[in-house]
Amino acid sequence: MHVIIAGYTDEAQFNVGRCRGLAMISLPEAAAPSLGRSLGKLLQSSDLAECKWEKVRSARTYFAGRKLLAWTIRQVERSRLRVDTLTWDTLAASRSGQGVPHITNLRRMYRALLEEILPERWGVAATWQLYPDEQSAMPWDQLVVGLPMVRGIVACHSHEQPLIQLADLFAGLAVYSRDSYDLYERWLCEPPHLRSREAPDPTAHGEEYSASDRVRCLLLDEFYTACTLRHLGISLRTRRGLYTSDPSRPVAFHWWMD
Repeated sequence: MHVIIAGYTDEAQFNVGRCRGLAMISLPEAAAPSLGRSLGKLLQSSDLAECKWEKVRSARTYFAGRKLLAWTIRQVERSRLRVDTLTWDTLAASRSGQGVPHITNLRRMYRALLEEILPERWGVAATWQLYPDEQSAMPWDQLVVGLPMVRGIVACHSHEQPLIQLADLFAGLAVYSRDSYDLYERWLCEPPHLRSREAPDPTAHGEEYSASDRVRCLLLDEFYTACTLRHLGISLRTRRGLYTSDPSRPVAFHWWMD
């Protein structure tokens, strides 16, 4: 049966840092408007126009991120959408002699999603309509060359599309879980009253993590715990970062080029 799939995408640190990421929220195109409105209402209830990973630095944005992640888990349990996140280690790639410009790597990640990963999940007969966050550096016309399954690409402003914001949140969460795992592990060893979002500023006491790290570690830990309780097949501690060993799972954290 032919189906049109909408894919909403965004990247995290695509041109900076050692670990970089790309995430896609995919769902039948017919369901996208209603789920987008549902997600938008959550943002309105948090009195936010936009909730992306970069903005998760305070109690207010922590609560918004928490709502969005919980909403995603509910939709996944109802088989309404799936989340695929790719992270790649640029240092490992350069050591293996595969160092390439960051925009080329990003294009490869998009093609890996569309050619290798998602056809196994949605079926090879699916047609794709992509809605990426507007990215002036990405040559979208080149991306679709040789990809007949892509019907079209419409770059959007993320503040106008909640599902793109959700992709950004997952991309940032995935990268943070790898880049900052050592910090997260130290945070786990703190007494419970120092791990809360209301704890005094840890930097005032000589600790290495900031107030924004505290809410990010808390969000990461709560998300991982929720996935574990629902048997979603996601690991965190085993590989020191969010990872899904079975890519058929509806929330899949893929590690690439490492």
